[in-house]
Amino acid sequence: MEQLGRTTIVLSEGWKFQMDPEGTGLVEGWAGSGLPAPEAVDVPHTWNVQPASENYRGLGWYESRFQTPELRPGGRVWLDFEAVYHDAAIWINGELAGSHLNSGYTAFRIEATPFIIAGAENLLVVSADNGNSETALPRGNSFDWADDGGIIREVTMSITGEAAIDAVFIQAAPLLPGSGQSEATGVITGTLTLHQGLHAAGQELQLELLLQRKGDTVWAGSHTTAYPSGIIQLPEIRVGGIELWHFDHPHLYEFTVRIVAGGQVQDEVTKSIGFREFKAEGSRFLLNGEPVRLAGVEWMPGSRPDTGMAESEEDIMRVLQQLKLANCVFTRFHWQQSERLLEWCDRYGILVQEEIPLWQQPAEPAGETAALVQQQLYEMISRHNHHPSVIAWGVGNELDGQSRVTVRFVEDMKAFIHSLDSSRMVNYVSNTVHLDPAADATGAGDAIMWNDYIGTWHGEHDMDETVQRMIAAYPDKPIVVSEFGLCEPAFSGGDERRREQLLEKMDIYRKIPNIAGMIYFNLNDYRTQMGEEGEGRLRQRVHGVTDLYGNEKPSYRLLQEVSAPVRLEVVHSGSGSARILLCRVTCSHELPAYSVAGYRLLLSVAESEGENSFEIPPLAPGEQTEIAVETQGLSGRVHAEIRRPGGFQVLEQWIKL
Repeated sequence: MEQLGRTTIVLSEGWKFQMDPEGTGLVEGWAGSGLPAPEAVDVPHTWNVQPASENYRGLGWYESRFQTPELRPGGRVWLDFEAVYHDAAIWINGELAGSHLNSGYTAFRIEATPFIIAGAENLLVVSADNGNSETALPRGNSFDWADDGGIIREVTMSITGEAAIDAVFIQAAPLLPGSGQSEATGVITGTLTLHQGLHAAGQELQLELLLQRKGDTVWAGSHTTAYPSGIIQLPEIRVGGIELWHFDHPHLYEFTVRIVAGGQVQDEVTKSIGFREFKAEGSRFLLNGEPVRLAGVEWMPGSRPDTGMAESEEDIMRVLQQLKLANCVFTRFHWQQSERLLEWCDRYGILVQEEIPLWQQPAEPAGETAALVQQQLYEMISRHNHHPSVIAWGVGNELDGQSRVTVRFVEDMKAFIHSLDSSRMVNYVSNTVHLDPAADATGAGDAIMWNDYIGTWHGEHDMDETVQRMIAAYPDKPIVVSEFGLCEPAFSGGDERRREQLLEKMDIYRKIPNIAGMIYFNLNDYRTQMGEEGEGRLRQRVHGVTDLYGNEKPSYRLLQEVSAPVRLEVVHSGSGSARILLCRVTCSHELPAYSVAGYRLLLSVAESEGENSFEIPPLAPGEQTEIAVETQGLSGRVHAEIRRPGGFQVLEQWIKL
C-alpha cells in the first residue's frame, strides 16, 4: 500500500503584522502585494498587549510566506486556524480563499489547494477585526473578559489525499462492572465526515481503525464503505478490560482513523479518548457509577498582560497546574478553548463545562442569534467531542433566565446538541434562578447552574430559604453553584473578606446534599473591558485568588484547603524510644466528596534529602485510616504531605517533634 496520509506543518514563525485603522488595506490591495509597513511577529499573536495598540479595536493584517511541496495526483492542502478573533478573511496569492465570521474562539479550515503554487513560495494574508459587532458572539460589548484581536491560536498547514477527513465524532462509553460482567467494557461509536472530492465520489473507501494504549495495540480492524455525500457511520467497537478515565486516574487511549482509497492512504487522524461515564441522576452526579460532589474553580484565560489571549502552551500548562493544585477538579469556561488546553485536562484530570460566549446579550436569544449559536456549537463540538475531560456543553450565561423565550432557546439548543452528541450534559448558567426557580431557564438543562452573588451583586436574600425553593422546584436535579466570589473594588474588604466569604459560603453548601458541585469565581484576577481597575492591557477585575501574573494570594491556600478531598491529623503517641506519629487520614464526606485511591502520605525531616512514602488505602467518603510512623532517630520538624496518584499535592503541614 502506498503511503500518503497527512503531513502537518505548524506555521508559527516568520509572520508580519500591520494595523489598519483607516481600512486602507482592501483599497490598496494588501492581500496581493503584501503589507507595506509591517512588523515581524510570531503566531499566536495579539496586538492588544503591545503598548502602542493595547486599546486598538479594529482591523489588523497578517502576512506569511509558506512553501508547499509538489503534490501527488489528488493531493490537497489545508490551512487550519484554531482561532482568529473575531472576523477573519484569508487570501492566498492575492485570491480570497475563505472567511470565518462572527466567531473568534472556534477552529476553522480553509482549503488552499485551488490557490497555491505547488513546489513554490506562496503568499498568505489574513485580516482580523476585533471591533464590537452586533452580528457576532459575543455580541457588542457584552463580554466580561479580554477581547484581544489577532491570530490568537495556532495555525497549521496540512497535506492530504483527495479523500480528506473534516470531522470525527467519537463517543467512548464504558459498560461498568455489574449486571453479569466483572470488568469494564469500552464501547466506541461515532461518525466520520469527509470533505467532498472532485474525483473520489463513488469510490470504495477502506477505513482502517486502530485503538492503542501507551503505544500498544488494543484493537485493530477495518471497514469498507463508498465515498459518501454525507456522513459515514463507524462500526461499533467493544473492548474488554479497559481502564476507566477519572480525574484522579486519567487513563487515555489513542484512536486512529485512516482512510485508504486507490491503494493509497489518503488521510488519517488520531484522537485521545477516555472511557468514562458522567451523568446527572436525581440530585446527584455519578462518575463511573460513583456519586460525587465536586469542588472547582474557574480560570479566565488571556489575562497575563504580556501575552493576552495569545498564550503559549507553557502559559496554559502553568495555570492549569495551579488550578489542579488548588484541589479543584471541576471548571467551566465562558468561551471555547484550545485543543492544547483540553488535552492537558484530559491528561491530568480536570472536568470541564465548555460554553459558547453568549453572555447577557441578547437577553432573550432567538432567530438569527439562535442560528449563530448553532454554528458555534457545531464548530465547538465537532472539534472537541472526543475529550473525556469535557462533561457538559453550556449554551449561555446570565441571560434573562426568567423569560419563556430563553427557556425555549435552552430547550431548542439542548435538542440540537443531542443531535450531535447525546453523551454529555447540556446546561444553561443562570443568575436569576433565585428569583423564581420554577420559571427559570436553567431548569431546562441537566443541572441547575446558579451564579450565587447573594450578599454582593444580588443584594441580600435569605440563603436557606432561597436554596430550599430551588430544591422544591427541582428535587431531581443536581445543583451546581457555578460562580461565587468577591469582586473588588466593586465590593470592599479585600482578600481578607474574600477568605471570610469563601468559608461562609462553603459552610452552607456543604450541608445541602442537593448541591453536587461548586465552581469558585475566580482563580485569577482577569483582564476585561469591563474592569474597574487599571487601564489598557492592565484593565482588570480583582476577582481572583491569584493576581494577573499567577502570584498566589492568601485566599488561594484557603481554596486549596476547603477543596481538599481528605483531611490529615497527626498526633504523638507513646513515650521515650517507643514514640510514634499517628497520621490519621479522613476522606471528606461533604463537599467535596468522592472516593480516593492511589493517594500517598510523604514524611520528611526538615533539611533532610530523604523522605518516607506510605500508601494510603482506598477510602470512601467518611472513611478513615491511620498510619503509624516510628519517630526513633527523628528530631526537629517533620514535613507531612498527601499527594494524588498523578503527583499533585493535596495538602501539607509541619509537625514539631
